[in-house]
Amino acid sequence: MSLLDSIDGAFMNLAYGWAFAKPVRKLFYNITITWLSVVVALVIGTIQLMSVLADKLTLTGQPWDFVSGLDLNYVGYAIVAVFALTWIAALAVWHFGRIEEKWAAGLAPTGPTPE
Repeated sequence: MSLLDSIDGAFMNLAYGWAFAKPVRKLFYNITITWLSVVVALVIGTIQLMSVLADKLTLTGQPWDFVSGLDLNYVGYAIVAVFALTWIAALAVWHFGRIEEKWAAGLAPTGPTPE
């Protein structure tokens, strides 16, 4: 766990440094982090809610037995994998979509130049 926390701290330091260098990067970073946080919260909340309902209402069958039998350690590993995949996808979109170049081109003055 300490190794994962250390890797996370190093990665977040790198991500913050990159993101806050330019406004468009900050916007892209915030959108990605917010989306990822919402997805993780919905997954964990759904698992917890279904587990409580299955326990309190003695529900059996699919999907209740599956959710009740989930090992949250494996869910944690899956979340780490989702974080890694999301960042790989976000970096690919950023790089191949040339978002920073398009942003800069959109902010360039389009009217006649003053003489």
